[in-house]
Amino acid sequence: MATACTSMGRQDRLKETRRIIERTILVRRITLGTFSLVALIVVLFSEISPLNPLFAVPFAWLLLTVPFQYLIRRQRTLRALDNVHAAFLSLEILLVAYLIYRMGGVEWIGVVFYLFTVIYANFFLPKAAGYVVTGLAVGSYALVAFLEYFGIIPHYSLFQPAGPPHRYLPYVVTTVLAGGVGLYSILAFTVRAFAGIYERQRRELERRERALSRLSARLLSAREEERRRISRRLHDELGQTLAAARWALASGDLTEAERLLAAAVEGVRSLARDLRPPLLDELGLGPALRNLVERFSAATGVEVRADLPEGRFPERIETAAFRTLQEALENVRRHAGARRVSLRLEREGGALVGEVRDDGRGFDLRRTPEGLGLSGMREWVSLVGGELSVESAPGRGTLVRFVIPLS
Repeated sequence: MATACTSMGRQDRLKETRRIIERTILVRRITLGTFSLVALIVVLFSEISPLNPLFAVPFAWLLLTVPFQYLIRRQRTLRALDNVHAAFLSLEILLVAYLIYRMGGVEWIGVVFYLFTVIYANFFLPKAAGYVVTGLAVGSYALVAFLEYFGIIPHYSLFQPAGPPHRYLPYVVTTVLAGGVGLYSILAFTVRAFAGIYERQRRELERRERALSRLSARLLSAREEERRRISRRLHDELGQTLAAARWALASGDLTEAERLLAAAVEGVRSLARDLRPPLLDELGLGPALRNLVERFSAATGVEVRADLPEGRFPERIETAAFRTLQEALENVRRHAGARRVSLRLEREGGALVGEVRDDGRGFDLRRTPEGLGLSGMREWVSLVGGELSVESAPGRGTLVRFVIPLS
């Protein structure tokens, strides 16, 4: 579960959050449009003054969703998205406070109008921000009530009943339409919209769990295959070399025995480099990658242009970046049929950015299932909070790019 959530990456979470907020913008527009229509009917067919903001404020609130949606689409980080959302919800609180003030203050049902803003705030914003918006709602309502009580601001009555309110038709009609039909239908629609959001998230989580299960099975299979490969190398290369050296010693051929033992030592070193290159621990990411590129070019004949950084990085980041670039080059060797490869790794701002671009045959991203190599690269990058992307098309080569935050 934790790995599945991590593998989403910050950009995936940003896109998902933006999509959900834009869905709530649609919900707001429908609910505010419905309430504005109901309020307009009430104002036109009752004794409430046309100057009363019963209609104007919800309508202005409805119009406010247009710049809000524009700002939501322009944000590039989750924190910026939360800040814009919190600012909009705070502005909603001020509009609601004025609406309550002009609709009779504590006399009528205006306090219920905060309900939707408080629900949105505590559903979407971080806990602290949700509490702040809730506190702002409570404080603004209390402020209106006590400012009216002490006579600091004038009190506006929504109704001027000639007798008991329950015998006053404008009051009864307004309560039924605005308080009953309006608020309850809006509340039902909002709850159903949230239920839909939860259902989509549940389905997405199930899909990711199934993908994680498939990946786990493939990783187990790959690990077993790696063990078989190491076992074959130990048996076929090192074991046979040592056996030959033993026979050479037994026959007194010290020169041949020395040669065979030197080959065995080099074989062990080669196997150790494949498992984890000593250069990565001793000198860092740049030298380890230079050695990797040299061995790759020598083995494949592919020209590699490498642009690598100096200095050290945190150990986990160096390991993740090395394994990702190593796997990217391995994919080039196995599948690309490339003649030239460009490998770039550098600091950009507060992140480590890596790219491997080849001029090989490429592939169709939409029709080609993600292989174990690419899945493994995504896992390595996600483990250090990074993101990985792939661009490719038939006949146009492939670009593998990752961004790992250094903070």
